[in-house]
Amino acid sequence: MSNVICPTEPSQCPIVMYGARTREGHHYTFEVLISRLTCRDTTVTIPVMKVKLSVAILIAILLSSAAAIQDYFLGDLFLAKAIQEIRLSRWEETMGMVSTIGRALPMAVLGLACFIWFLWKKQRAEYIVLGAALLSLAINPVLKVLVDRPRPTEDLVVILRDVTGLGFPSGHAYTAMVLFGLFFYLTPIVVPWRRMIPFLRLLFLSLIILMGVSRVYLGAHWPSDVLGGFLLGGIILSLLIHLHHQYTPQIEPSKAL
Repeated sequence: MSNVICPTEPSQCPIVMYGARTREGHHYTFEVLISRLTCRDTTVTIPVMKVKLSVAILIAILLSSAAAIQDYFLGDLFLAKAIQEIRLSRWEETMGMVSTIGRALPMAVLGLACFIWFLWKKQRAEYIVLGAALLSLAINPVLKVLVDRPRPTEDLVVILRDVTGLGFPSGHAYTAMVLFGLFFYLTPIVVPWRRMIPFLRLLFLSLIILMGVSRVYLGAHWPSDVLGGFLLGGIILSLLIHLHHQYTPQIEPSKAL
């Protein structure tokens, strides 16, 4: 699909706005505002998004297949030891706390609480996408069984937290990418206090990164387990964002300005 050139009258520019809310309650995204200024049709990006998603899925399949064959990759041991050599004040306690936050129960409770809040506020697009995100958390245990990769052992790395079960993909990394990534996306949409938005988004981004680091530092996962969790979670996150767009009311340009 080619870009749409703006007609002579700006009001005729075929732009659809959705995403974050204006003060009047209308929806728009940064991309759409830019497209409003440049008068390009944002639907041109859809094929590109599909290509990127297809590439990510292909990489995820290849990584999962390799993880099913090898207990750990060549760079896993080096990276794991490098991360475990980090020595900062109260670093181990911080890693333990972050890892506890990322467990299945706290994350499910957090997601369910947000789902109920959006349901009560009658924000349809938001509670639908939160509900879908919660349902998607069931995918990770299935993938673990299919790949059947063991976790790191004491003869290879330091085990600071006793864990059981299979390793690939990391459930903590997957859940953090899905839920905290979704919160990162939704923050400009649902938070009315503009000054809080950068802080909250930085918080969610930091939690995603620290979640992955904590699993390797504590000896619970190989770095490739975390990478797999992030990659698969990112794929689900992109689908959730697309789903949110489908349920977000579309606003005529004249009403959105």
